[in-house]
Amino acid sequence: MTSLLQLVLDGLALGAIYALVALGFVVIYRSSQVFNFAQGELLAFGALSMLSLHDLGLPWLIALLAAMTLTGVLGVIVERILLRPLVGKPVFVTVILTIFVGLILRTFMIIWWGAEPLGMAPTPWAPDASVDILGSTVWVSSLAAIAAAVIALGAFYLLIRFTRLGVAMRATASDQETAMALGIPVGVVFGTAWFVAGALAALAGVFLGMSPRAVEVNLGYTALAAFPAVLVGGLDSAQGAVIAGFMLGVLELLAQAYVNPALGDFGQGFHAVFPYVVMILFLVVRPYGLFGTEEVERV
Repeated sequence: MTSLLQLVLDGLALGAIYALVALGFVVIYRSSQVFNFAQGELLAFGALSMLSLHDLGLPWLIALLAAMTLTGVLGVIVERILLRPLVGKPVFVTVILTIFVGLILRTFMIIWWGAEPLGMAPTPWAPDASVDILGSTVWVSSLAAIAAAVIALGAFYLLIRFTRLGVAMRATASDQETAMALGIPVGVVFGTAWFVAGALAALAGVFLGMSPRAVEVNLGYTALAAFPAVLVGGLDSAQGAVIAGFMLGVLELLAQAYVNPALGDFGQGFHAVFPYVVMILFLVVRPYGLFGTEEVERV
């Protein structure tokens, strides 16, 4: 029971990171119908920026907020310069472009920070700090990741539900042409969506780099692991992405602890692909995910 509780809490911490990344995917897709496959590079950029800013002497919280802001601004620049001119183009065009943007960002990060790991992200607490919960030893970094994700997701909910900008974002997600006809600044909505996605990616990258991973360019591959949460939760559902992110994080660690040993040699690393197995099952049984909107076409 103790081991199970520890696995669940660590899984929730990993799921919190998946939820932040998945929400970034959904926010951009809902606002502009763009699949942003550069989200992983934004995650790595945020973590690397946080490390550099902290090394310059900024306090931990200020460095974190500054890294989130820088990454959000980078997202806005990418959207405004490269993607805004492609509004209305086929989906595959924007997909290819975001992949290209990701490659450019990766190259820039390798030139600026190098390809070698730079050590774990700084923390206000001891790197190996832990607490005892019902007999289970849980890393403070895991609890902090869960708390940070809950705060960030709560702030996003308040933005969407109770602000004029949030109303504009929801209207644009529902129907871009109608929103433009009503005078809603759709361009501002696009930029805001990319800023939010970048800031969430940076937050996820910082906590991912705390423990046990080191901060490096390849940290961005975690976005690929979070992508199944987008499809499982529903491509246009922020709520579904968050729930699926937490769920897949827990299932991944449970699979590592219980399924991998049961499969013997075949099970080595099986937990890494387990989220994709869940995704495929959902695509077969429920193609629109847990909370995705089912499209009905009448002929």
